[in-house]
Amino acid sequence: MNHSTRARAYERVARLTAAQVDLATFLDEASALLAKALPHDAACWHTMDPATLIETGFFLEDMPNAPDAEVAALAYLPDDFNSFVALARSGHHSGVLSAATGGRPEQSVRYRELLRPNNVIGELRTSCVVDGACWGNFAFFREAPADFTEDEQAFAHDLASLLGGGFRGAVVRARSRSSAVGLWPGLLLFDENRQVESATGPASHWLGELGFRGTPIEDPLPYALLTVAEHARGGAGDASVRVRGESGVWVEVHASPVSGGAPGRIAVILQSATAPSVAPLLSAAYGLTARERELVDLVLQGCGTGEIATRLFISPHTVQGHLKSIFAKTGVRSRRELVTRVFVPDHSTSRSPRDDGEDR
Repeated sequence: MNHSTRARAYERVARLTAAQVDLATFLDEASALLAKALPHDAACWHTMDPATLIETGFFLEDMPNAPDAEVAALAYLPDDFNSFVALARSGHHSGVLSAATGGRPEQSVRYRELLRPNNVIGELRTSCVVDGACWGNFAFFREAPADFTEDEQAFAHDLASLLGGGFRGAVVRARSRSSAVGLWPGLLLFDENRQVESATGPASHWLGELGFRGTPIEDPLPYALLTVAEHARGGAGDASVRVRGESGVWVEVHASPVSGGAPGRIAVILQSATAPSVAPLLSAAYGLTARERELVDLVLQGCGTGEIATRLFISPHTVQGHLKSIFAKTGVRSRRELVTRVFVPDHSTSRSPRDDGEDR
């Protein structure tokens, strides 16, 4: 790849990120741009929960099959080479498998079980990190005998923050179109063979929010649910992610090992995400400062200007200045809109936000 091709691709990805498109459009366009700058035979893109670094969704390019529970277990082993978590936390967010293994890719479980059987020798992985948070990742593959170069790895790292910004921006552009108030949590129980053993009635609603239209015991389940279950099964203990549902509400997916019975059984609970659970993710997505995040937390608790000023040891005038900055970043005009449109779109706050007449 020559320098001019790289420069043009970088510029176009930057424009795409700045265009503030939805996630599906962003992934389609990014995929088309990088197909020329980083040629590959197949690819898999993922969204991630930046707090837990667990994959919540995927977008495939010319992959043979959609990932199931067994693929998830092999592809995202935390101790395998170039894990997305390790790349997200390192100073260099991109890695080539052959380089990481010193030219011996067979050392990787992922290579032995998934890549080599499909005649893949080249794998380039990148975690898309912006402002210290990872919002997505991608893996590009080349069939034997082709591999990725050190130069291509460096270019992928250069793109990581731009692509991270695109993933992050897509998180904040969906608005809720329905209410989740009054809906009970749903429960699915997986047996030791990764099959659904039982499911409660409300689970159907939450699975529908994750795009599932089948029968839990018979059909492939949503990717976010499979990955969080595998993290719990893999020794992490309790694991959870937050996923934007199809209606715009946030769904929290928890997985825990089940005590008693055969080892390897996992319980998964799906429910409406609470405001405190979603607030850190959205605050990061909107680029709020640490102080602005503190104010948001207090607004979500129903605190007025005076109480916020007292708790943070600042003046009411300073509180109003921070609120104006928060409103500008989130595209609202009052703290009531901030709560009901941005952080709690299902209107399930325990205390109503107090507008003191100074917000607008």
